[in-house]
Order: sequence, then structure tokens, then C-alpha cells
Amino acid sequence: MSYNKTILGGHFVISFDSVINGFLAVVMAPVFFGGASDNQIIQLLSSYAAYAALFVTGPLGAITFGRMGDKFGRKNTLLLSIIGIGVPVLVIGLLPPCSVIGIVAPLALILLRMMQGFFKGVEYAGVLIHSYETGKKRISSSAGIISFGCIGGSVAAVICWFVTMDPTRHWAWRLPYVIGGFLALILFLFRMKIPETDEFIEISTGSKILKSPLKDLFTNNKMEALVSVAVSALYTAFAYSSMIFGNRLFQQAGYTISQSMIFSAVDLLWISTSIAICGKIADRIGLVKQMKYGAMILIVTTIPVCSLIAGELTLTKIYSYMFINTFLSATIASCSAAYILRLFPVHCRYTGFAITDSMGSILGGITPFMLLLLSSTFHSNFGCAVWLLTLTVPTFVLICWTEKVRQLQDDRRN
Repeated sequence: MSYNKTILGGHFVISFDSVINGFLAVVMAPVFFGGASDNQIIQLLSSYAAYAALFVTGPLGAITFGRMGDKFGRKNTLLLSIIGIGVPVLVIGLLPPCSVIGIVAPLALILLRMMQGFFKGVEYAGVLIHSYETGKKRISSSAGIISFGCIGGSVAAVICWFVTMDPTRHWAWRLPYVIGGFLALILFLFRMKIPETDEFIEISTGSKILKSPLKDLFTNNKMEALVSVAVSALYTAFAYSSMIFGNRLFQQAGYTISQSMIFSAVDLLWISTSIAICGKIADRIGLVKQMKYGAMILIVTTIPVCSLIAGELTLTKIYSYMFINTFLSATIASCSAAYILRLFPVHCRYTGFAITDSMGSILGGITPFMLLLLSSTFHSNFGCAVWLLTLTVPTFVLICWTEKVRQLQDDRRN
């Protein structure tokens, strides 16, 4: 296996694990939260809240291992992150239900999700940074990595469809976790052979490694950090509003859990295709221009698109919502990594990307919970638009403001 495939494989695995965590929330709700309440909505909210725990520890992991990536190299950090993701995933697949070990089951699930989250952002950042610093700086290159991750999600959705069919779903949901855990451990063995990036070698041999990349980030790159958080939150929120909440919509329309999984697998393939297409478009029209126009389009279209799922749900309406939402948000998602990587200098790039992506993912990661909560509160799925616009409008303003400031700074230097 070439080292490029080994790096790409990491994003495949974290996308695979993220999808099974989200898609299987509805199956795992009674398994781990059945003792808390007989109300299915409360069980599902609890399960989505446990899913959101995946993102809570991300910033702490980013601070710890982002610093390691900037001081001791990209390779060493990637080796640790893939192990840190694989072990908790494997243990979740073997965790006894609350009917056997009581309250220990949901607490252990939340703890394991937090452990995953501790390493998840570092892994995602490391994959993209390694590719970027080995010469693949075209927007379509980073978009291709994200697109490949969506294929991992689609594979996960198909497996989830298979394991949630009656009568085996009470135990077969564990299989994707075991598979995901073993995939991560296999990748660790292959990653031991990958080289360090040229850009890190250059700063390490030139004594340009900072004593505190975190201090430099929040001293000299505050503006860049703020817009990076917003961009990360935006593309994560729209992805999950289609991918995970869309799965819930299928069930709300009367389809079975297993049918919902296979329907969502189609959407994930569309996400992958959309990101790849939009990455190619961005190579032609420019990174900043597509980020601005993409955010503007989302502001204009969010309310009309969410109105598709406001009334009685049909397969056509749900797919229209998911497919339109997916392609429009792909204008941002395809450029997000390249845009953020461009903002940070190499000596604090790992810290900057990992921390801001993890912080943004907290906002994006609670999207399934927020959409379900708003839909229940307003008794309409149209409540989704409130949360999505809450993230989109500030992001558009921050992108425009950041680029204006950067342009002024460039003019002064010239």
C-alpha cells in the first residue's frame, strides 16, 4: 500500500466511524439509554447527545497533539491519532448494554465517544496537512480527500443497512464498530512507513520550530482562527443536516431503519460526487471567490430548501432536500480545508487547523441534536432553517471581513 493511500485510508476510517456513530444512534438509543425513559424521543435525544460528546473533547486533543505535530512532526502524530480512534471504536462494539451493566453502559459509551473525539480532529487535520505539505495544494486535492471520506461513509451506511434489518439488529449493530476498529489498527501498521513532510523537515532543519505554537496562534493569528472555526462549523452542520438528520426524516416518513440506511448511502455518494465537482470548479474560479459566493448562496437558499420538509414527508421531498442541500453546501465543503490550511503558517499549521476544526466541529456536531430539538419544539421540520442560518450568516460575514483585512495587509506590504 503506497503512503498516499495510507494517508487517505485514515480519512476513510474516521468518516466510516462518524457515520456509524450517527446512523446507529437510533438503534443504540434503547440499548444504552432504555433505562432512562420509555419515551423514544427522549431516548433518541440522549443518544444524539452522546454522539455530540464525540466532539466535546476535540479541542483538548487538538491542543495536545496539534502542538506535537508542530514540534515533533506530522508522521508521529498521525500514528498516535489512528490508534486513538481505533481502540475506542472497537471497545464500543464490545460494550455490554444497560440491561446488563446498568448506568455504567451509557457512561462508558459517552466516555469512549469523548476518547474518539480527543483524536478525531487531530487525525483529520493530519491527513489534510500531510497531503498539503507534500505538494498537493490544488483545491481539488483536498476536496478529493474529503470526497474519499464520504465514500467511507457510504460504505458504512450500506453496512448499517445490513445490520439493522430484523431480526438481527439487536446485536448486529456491533459489527461496524468492530470492523472500524480493526481497519484503524491495520492502517497504523502501514503508516509506520510513511515519510515526514518536506515543509516540516525544512522548518525543523532551519530551527524555525516554535516553543509554543498555541501562543503564536492566538497572538498572531487570532482573526484566522476565528474564521476557521466558523467555516468548520458551517460545513460540518450542513453535512450532518443532510446525512444524519436526513436519515431521521426517512424514518419519520414511515420507512424502516434499514431502508433509511440504504437511502442515506445514496446521499453519501452524492455528497462525495458534489464535493469532487465543486473542488474542480474552485480550481477554475478561485478559492476565495467560491467561499464567498458559496456562503451567500446558502443564506439565500436555506429557507426554501428547508421548506421542502416542512409538511408531509415523501421520498421525493426528502431526497430533494438532501440533494439540493448537499450540492449547495459542497461549494463550501470542497474548499474548506484548502481555505483553512492557507490561513496558517507552517510553524503553527497543525495546531491552528486541529484546534479550529475541533472547535467548529462542536457546533457542527450538535446539529442532529439541534435539528431534532427545533423540529420537536416548533412541531415542524422547518425549524432546521433556524439553526443552519444561525451558522451561515456569521460565517459569510467573517469570510468577507477576513479577506478584506488580508487584502489591506498585502497592499501595505507592497
